[in-house]
Amino acid sequence: MKRKFFLFGFTFLIAVGFLKFHPQNEDIFLKINKSVEVFGKIYKEVILNYVDEVDPEKFIRAGIKGMLSELDPYTVFIDEKHSEEVDALTTGKYGGIGISISKFDTSIVVIKVSRGYPADKAGIRVGDVIVQIDSIYVKDKSLDEVRSLMVGKPGTQLKVKVIREGVSDPLVFELTRAEVEVKNVTFYDFIDDGIAYIKLERFSRNAGEELRKAIKNLQSKGEIKGLILDLRDNPGGLLDAAVDVVEKFVPEGSLIVSTKGRKPDAVRNYFSTEKPILLDVPLVVVVNGSSASASEIVAGAIQDLDRGVVLGTKTFGKGLVQTITYLSYNTFLKMTTAKYYTPSGRCIQEIDYFHKPDGVFIQKPDSEQKVFKTKNGRIVYAEGGILPDTIVEEKKRSDFVEALSQRRMFFKFANKFRSENESIPNDFVINDSVFSRFEDFVKKNNFSYKDSFEINLEKAIEYAKKQKLNDGYITEVEAMLNKVRTQRIDYFKLYREQIADELAREIISRYKYEDELIAWGLKNDNQVKVAVAILKNKKAYNLLLGLK
Repeated sequence: MKRKFFLFGFTFLIAVGFLKFHPQNEDIFLKINKSVEVFGKIYKEVILNYVDEVDPEKFIRAGIKGMLSELDPYTVFIDEKHSEEVDALTTGKYGGIGISISKFDTSIVVIKVSRGYPADKAGIRVGDVIVQIDSIYVKDKSLDEVRSLMVGKPGTQLKVKVIREGVSDPLVFELTRAEVEVKNVTFYDFIDDGIAYIKLERFSRNAGEELRKAIKNLQSKGEIKGLILDLRDNPGGLLDAAVDVVEKFVPEGSLIVSTKGRKPDAVRNYFSTEKPILLDVPLVVVVNGSSASASEIVAGAIQDLDRGVVLGTKTFGKGLVQTITYLSYNTFLKMTTAKYYTPSGRCIQEIDYFHKPDGVFIQKPDSEQKVFKTKNGRIVYAEGGILPDTIVEEKKRSDFVEALSQRRMFFKFANKFRSENESIPNDFVINDSVFSRFEDFVKKNNFSYKDSFEINLEKAIEYAKKQKLNDGYITEVEAMLNKVRTQRIDYFKLYREQIADELAREIISRYKYEDELIAWGLKNDNQVKVAVAILKNKKAYNLLLGLK
């Protein structure tokens, strides 16, 4: 019997309803049978008779990947190596050691260690470079391959070998996998007089319940006069979890989201079915360009129902719904089966994957309606994500600071700093001494930087020479370029505040857990500061919601 999971989000997502074929003019099942027969014959012929031996499994996987690539990027085949990820989303748990990893050049690096899990208890640190898991060297492995080596049944063992800055020999950790709970709410607290803040990181199975517990815990500490719900960088998750989150704030019986599938009459509406726990408390939802799918369901519902103010920058724009269907041999198909619509009727999908002239889709026009109204009559727009009620830009890195980050200067220095300092004070800041040491470290690592002005001057000279332009023009530009090179800008002085902020964050991450790092970051978070100001100004808050 086939299992189906209805999922939604940026990485794993949600949907409802089963896809059924209803042939109209032609027998679609005849086409399916004919196509499968031809595909099977080609596959068999190649496997048995191609000039070189072909791996049957890799070849069929390549065929599946090529076929699905004609659709949208969210419709994918999930093999047995990634089945744990499905379990993590649908159950909120997985078997592992409690770390997050990233790939820097060819190195697999630990970027987060979760409190209380095997890796944390054993002493694995942020910044450690993983070189071997059991008998397998991971240098040339992909992130997905390394993750699949770390996950497994709770109670099973593995060995992890790491290289650590300041330690001459590799360190080997013998670990026992545990049941790791995927945390949705990663931080909550009062950050101003009566103003509560909750960071919602994702939408796995228990997101609504974690949010409820966070609110109840806050209420036990004091009266919540206003709430900031932070959905920045939240890629999504389960649709049911998004509905569960909205239910905490809107009146019982409110329409939260609708999904529409292949058939015009295949519509499902999701209504709030519980009494809210924060119905009348002023609410600000903070979003950015990486807030996607389930995050956009929440932001869209709060906005359309005029339940709170949406603040930040425009969201990602993913209005598609996926269904995960179990196939066989512990593999799954994640397939787009519907679009979702906010309470006002908006579909906020940014990219149209379905109306390409040379694509595989049968062309069907979508509704031309682009303008909608909220409960209070405010104008909102469809497509391209959720546009906040008030735009507050995030701090942007300068090109110089971005270059330092891309060359891993902050990361490498933080590793060195951690190897030389066993602890840091609670009020740690980047003082002149640490900043000077970082500047020297960057120079010793042969970091070089050209700003866009210098690069464009070089391009102008190269173009002029190719086009054989007047030598006088080339001479003038060369003189300007020489002036730029001899009168270098002191970027460390110019961007000291930005550099110190990035450096402090990286160093603190070597000593503190995720929730502590979030708390530290709020001190200089301009978007959160504006959210607090709006919540404390009833007139401004009501004006943004179209209330008199």
